[in-house]
Amino acid sequence: MKKKFLSLCGALALLAGAAACGSNETAGANPNVINVGSFPGTIYTYPLSVAEKKSFFTDQDLNVKLIEGKSGPEILSAMIGGSTQVIFGQPGAIVPAGAEGQELRILGPYSRGRVVMVATEESGITSLDDLPGKRFAVPQRGDSNEQRTLSVLAEYGIDGKEVTFIGTGTPATTAAAIANGQADASVLGLTTYESLLAKGSKLRIIADSAEGTMGERGRNDVTGMFATTKQFWSENPDTIGKFCRAMKSSIEWIVDEENADEATKILVDWTGLPEDAARAVWESERDTWSMDLSKELWDANVAYVDPTIDPNYGAIVTNGCP
Repeated sequence: MKKKFLSLCGALALLAGAAACGSNETAGANPNVINVGSFPGTIYTYPLSVAEKKSFFTDQDLNVKLIEGKSGPEILSAMIGGSTQVIFGQPGAIVPAGAEGQELRILGPYSRGRVVMVATEESGITSLDDLPGKRFAVPQRGDSNEQRTLSVLAEYGIDGKEVTFIGTGTPATTAAAIANGQADASVLGLTTYESLLAKGSKLRIIADSAEGTMGERGRNDVTGMFATTKQFWSENPDTIGKFCRAMKSSIEWIVDEENADEATKILVDWTGLPEDAARAVWESERDTWSMDLSKELWDANVAYVDPTIDPNYGAIVTNGCP
């Protein structure tokens, strides 16, 4: 499905203030001190918390400061403006930036976490066919969640133009919109879904990537990746290598069954989930990260954003650690 995007460079310039859209000044002179922009509190960025708590960054002689972001464009803007050097982002923000001339490199861990489309019981929605005419919450209009939803609906022959998408600001306020009845449905990561259930929201899953009911998009979905500018990559290859190795250690630690109790505790601290819900999320998601991303998956996810964009796999995607 082809979508038109507003000029990302213009949007980023507004967010970055005085930072020029093409600029890439680093925040400090010490390459072993880096700022990493990400969404806190989700399973997708959980390996960052583990790397911090288990001293995997320190083991690499790397001082990492985690910078909280509210939206994909805001996080990307900060990196392009130079206040962060690495970010966690979704294809819906990273792919258009590359297409509009921002020279980026992406690296693992690549996240392929479970995604669910949910509806409130009060909405009366029992299947995807019931979504036309309903209010569907996404953090930001045109973002990866809206693109994902439109892709799934198109695959099942449902007209996405008949769904009223509501931009709610952040993942947290999207969850609040569902809980408060301001929206009828949404697409959520597993941590947000479990958090809503724990707070008493009555939700019905109407499509689930883990169950194959989100079609081809659900099977191919890459829910996030780390990125840096090509300039920072070329000027600081040792720093990028250290970050990559620390994150590799993190996902290897997460998947180890012997670490189940401590991994659950870290996830509770990171997400605020109750312990039983956090344990269930860890068991479901602990092996959903990889340091490699195939050309097939990258090309598919670029096409979901805009099929007219050149995927440029070899120039953008990094497998393993440099």
